Amino acid sequence: MPATDVERVLSPPVGAVSPTMRTFPRPRDDDDVSAHELDEHEPEPIPIVPLKQSSTVLSTRSARDAARALESFESSPENPRNWTPGRKWRTTLTVALTGFISTCGSSIAVPGVHAVMAEFGEHNTKIGVLITSFYVLGLGSGPFLFAPISELYGRQVAYHTSQTFFVIFCIGTAVAPTMAGLIAMRFVCGVFGSVGPALGVATCADIFAPKERGRPVSIYALGPMSGPVLGSMLGYWILFGGWRWLFWSMTFMALANWALLISLTDETFAPVIHKKLQYRIKHPQADATGFLDRLNPRRILHNLGWMTAMVSSEQARAVFGRAFSRPPRLLFTNPVAFIFSAYYAYIYGIIYLFLVTVPLLFGSAPFKYPGLFSYEWPQSTLSLSYLGLAVGFLTSATLAATTQDRIYRYLSAKYKDDGQPEYRLVLTQIGMIIMPIGLLVFGWTAHAHTHWIGPLAGQALIALGLMLAFNSIQTYLVDAFFPYSAAATAGATALRSVIACVLPIFCPQMFGTLDWGWGGTLLALVAVIAVPAPLVMFKYGRRLRERFLFEG
Repeated sequence: MPATDVERVLSPPVGAVSPTMRTFPRPRDDDDVSAHELDEHEPEPIPIVPLKQSSTVLSTRSARDAARALESFESSPENPRNWTPGRKWRTTLTVALTGFISTCGSSIAVPGVHAVMAEFGEHNTKIGVLITSFYVLGLGSGPFLFAPISELYGRQVAYHTSQTFFVIFCIGTAVAPTMAGLIAMRFVCGVFGSVGPALGVATCADIFAPKERGRPVSIYALGPMSGPVLGSMLGYWILFGGWRWLFWSMTFMALANWALLISLTDETFAPVIHKKLQYRIKHPQADATGFLDRLNPRRILHNLGWMTAMVSSEQARAVFGRAFSRPPRLLFTNPVAFIFSAYYAYIYGIIYLFLVTVPLLFGSAPFKYPGLFSYEWPQSTLSLSYLGLAVGFLTSATLAATTQDRIYRYLSAKYKDDGQPEYRLVLTQIGMIIMPIGLLVFGWTAHAHTHWIGPLAGQALIALGLMLAFNSIQTYLVDAFFPYSAAATAGATALRSVIACVLPIFCPQMFGTLDWGWGGTLLALVAVIAVPAPLVMFKYGRRLRERFLFEG
């Protein structure tokens, strides 16, 4: 690699006049200057401030590697896009597990709501539902804190700090002495648990190019989307040990996930990787002599010093200001962002509505709703009532993972372009048609008191359509609003969490008043409103995005 300017100053070649004196370079032989003219016009040496000599200044392997990586970052192994497939998928699956545990925490408390209310003497079921709703509200609030942190300091800082506090506050929920304390702790847990669902798609976008992004995003999304279902399924069995064990189980899972994040993942955000490489050049450090030397506290503190050296307080204030102003401005001034974020929020709310609804239909006392038909399964088998949702989610993830990128490449070749975000909406359209059908099947089979397989089949259709739409809308928002993808996803995440917080609170009363058939029909009619949106966007999306172009 050719020597950099810094290397030429810091490491003068043998035979130089003085390390503290600099002269202009002698012209090449083909320059139109004679030797006589050169002698007459040779400038006087210009003195410069002597540099402190150090054996580590750009003579360290770390500094040389950093300079080399910066020179050719597009092809460098430091660029996450150039990682090996194994390293990319290791990161994707670890982040998917983080999203799974975060959303699993939202629903694992559902089975224990009645036990918590009984212990604390609470009789208002709406207060009991807040144990889940406030956690979901926290999931929507967290991105406004951690999105700017990830932009300034990288995904790893956001993941590691959030998961550390997530573990601490999970312990707090397990030992909460009052209902109010438990609900407050659940909200804070949601805030710190939000990083997995909020930054997962962005992490996949960091390491995969758009044309190959469909499969990893679909597989990643299986984590946060299956978390609520599997959390509820596990919860009914864990509940036999008491409701506090629901939260101790979350603590142990979060602690294990924290260890995996530290040991298996690396920074993926390219601008932050650039900052770290520049820091290694400007603030070099002697190469580590062994494993114990790498654990030296001074070395660790020096390596973390890039955060203060490369990020100014003015830059931090600007980024945090944008984090709170951009998402609502994009959400409420751009009709494309609002339409898809609203539907995205509605289908996310449907997930949590069904987490509360399923035990009403299949459970016996105290899980059933008075006056509403129920299959009255015992607690030991009540977890199996979520199998329809689980089958639908798994089928959808498989379809999306195997077809999303193929559809994108096919349409790109057909229309002879590099790909458009609207090519993601093919699966959205299919999902939007399937989900209302599933809602009708679920509602009217339960209304007719048919065999339990009928509502489970409806659940499977709901989950299939819901996740096809959910996955593709997530990817569409990232692609359509680049470079403001973080603002688009933050706005959508906040809106979906508000809807998912509110819908379950009124779910029992809705089905209690309308019964299963008309309750399911009402939900289906709301979902049908957005069915034409993907087709319209596929035809006019590019023009609409250009007309309502968001400029930050």
